[in-house]
Amino acid sequence: MAIELSRLIEKVAHMDITLVAGEKGLSNCVTWVHMAETVEASDFLDGGQLAFTTGIGIGSEEELLSLVKSFYAKKVAGIIINIGPFIEAIPEEVKNFCNMYDFPLFVVPWKVHLAEIMRICCFAITKDEQRMMETSAAFKNAIFFPKQEELYVVPLSQRSFRVNWKYSVTVLKLNTTEPNKEARLESLCMSMENMIRHKNKNFAIFVNETELILVLANIKEEALLAEVKEIQRDINRFLMEGESVSMGVGRLTKSVRCLYKSYNQAKAIQRLQARGKIGADKVFYTKLGIYRLLMGIEDKEIIKDYYHHMLQPLIDYDRVNQTDLCQTLQCYLNNDGSVKDTAEELFVHRNTVNYKLNKVEEILEIEMSSLAARTELIIAFKLMDIM
Repeated sequence: MAIELSRLIEKVAHMDITLVAGEKGLSNCVTWVHMAETVEASDFLDGGQLAFTTGIGIGSEEELLSLVKSFYAKKVAGIIINIGPFIEAIPEEVKNFCNMYDFPLFVVPWKVHLAEIMRICCFAITKDEQRMMETSAAFKNAIFFPKQEELYVVPLSQRSFRVNWKYSVTVLKLNTTEPNKEARLESLCMSMENMIRHKNKNFAIFVNETELILVLANIKEEALLAEVKEIQRDINRFLMEGESVSMGVGRLTKSVRCLYKSYNQAKAIQRLQARGKIGADKVFYTKLGIYRLLMGIEDKEIIKDYYHHMLQPLIDYDRVNQTDLCQTLQCYLNNDGSVKDTAEELFVHRNTVNYKLNKVEEILEIEMSSLAARTELIIAFKLMDIM
């Protein structure tokens, strides 16, 4: 994990540190600190560090600019320069570069020891990471081990998350072609954490296997809807080319003890969106229509038994005969029983649709003209969607 640069600098504000350029980059994430005096030394940077330099390896203003440019190219979060015998002042050209690329540049006088600043920064990063890990672990316990309250009630209370607050869980799944999916997910998690922190202090976001879990606390439904819509809009700027995110938002709980219910709802909704069953405007539990009712069935065996009973003969027939009767039936139901609309959507003749529907009636032993039969089939398809 990482800490936002602006928050980190607050820890050393008493040490006569001054921002001279790149103010718009203060939201950058800092993973650690690193001392680098030459362009060659910057090769050891791998992004996210806060770089320090005294200028002992710098012989001219051009070399200083080259060093700053090398830090920026390595995706460093910011740079702190010790003003003294090696660098007496920051050249305007360097300031202009940092302002142009929103690359934070700080200076401290020679009397201030960089080692002390680095020590404080390292401690702050470590403590912040420990706090986030402990908070994440407590929320995971609340979600996956809700009956073991000792694993989460006290730990969360100690971190100012009250038991009887209302909570909502959002589940996000990243679709990416990046080879190191775990690292990519961690990176997205850090970016989202810093984005949300500006709007909400009562939250936690963490990686759980192949998904991101966002917990929003002490929030009303109107504010929840507004905040998630903002996340939907703003998350695109953190995605790489070809990446996409599916998500679901569970309903507000009565207390942290019911957090697992909100998670299960959010997970089911995220799966629906990932399969293309719902659009981006239907990620909220309260907007799901009949899915809300079906998600309340806790006994999954009842769900499986129902849709197997209703649809399994048709699924088996399609598999053996390489037909698409299931697809035709679902399209027909989605089009409110209109043969004409079904034919247009599937790009086939109306007679073809009628033939297939007759075959469906024969296999399932039902009458498609019956409203009750069509309703049961619609429910069966919806149950398949949420499994």
